[in-house]
Amino acid sequence: MLAVGKELLIGRTLNTNAHWMGKRLARMGTMLKQVTTVDDDLGEIASAFRGIARRSPDFLVVVGGLGPTPDDMTLKGVADGLGVSLRRNDVALRLMREHYAMRGMGKVELTPARLKMARLPAGAEPLLNETGSAPGVRLATGGTTVYCLPGVPAEMKGIFRRAVEPEIRARVGKLNRRYVTMKLEGALESDLAPLIAAELRRHPGAYVKSHPKGTREGVSRIELDVAVVGDRKEWADRECRAIVAEMKEGVVGLGGTVRAVRGAGG
Repeated sequence: MLAVGKELLIGRTLNTNAHWMGKRLARMGTMLKQVTTVDDDLGEIASAFRGIARRSPDFLVVVGGLGPTPDDMTLKGVADGLGVSLRRNDVALRLMREHYAMRGMGKVELTPARLKMARLPAGAEPLLNETGSAPGVRLATGGTTVYCLPGVPAEMKGIFRRAVEPEIRARVGKLNRRYVTMKLEGALESDLAPLIAAELRRHPGAYVKSHPKGTREGVSRIELDVAVVGDRKEWADRECRAIVAEMKEGVVGLGGTVRAVRGAGG
């Protein structure tokens, strides 16, 4: 994910889009590998885009900077990163006109600022934005599929669900995810570290992560996340159960207790 916006860097806006996207991808059995945040600057956007594209990720989602104001320069930055020009896209214009008409705004004048939202990198296609006026954008470079989405969370989520998620699901196939959180007391995270390392060796590809939650009356509290993803539900269930059972045994051996185990499959 390439997040564009000064507001994200100066503390004006929290990047809830990255949080939402990472969680949604994890539920699908895949994951958000990296989040890069840059200023509203053509050079920064183009440079970051080129750097990410060189690593050939399956998907690159660029979020923010598609609007009509001068600081919205994401599509120009992406075009510069690709070495192509911006071109007026008639489908994007039609989508914008339909957006204004559906909201009872009549025939809105397509000012230079509005026309800017319909200028896409050469070879790109617009994506319907049911909430806002700026269309999303899809394009391909090498083996990477690139999506440019608005930064407004409702608009980003809508386009992601309709256009991005189906393509990702088709790429990764049907996956089964088993996810469990264990609530532990009385064991220090540093003592858990060897147990976690052993689980990761026994169960390659599993996710086991500790989250300290402080102490209460001198007793340490930790939440331990366990996640397993596989193409067979039975295997994922079996692996997850094995890790939980082994961690329970290890925690008790350290003098700790397991207060609760909460889980969900997907």
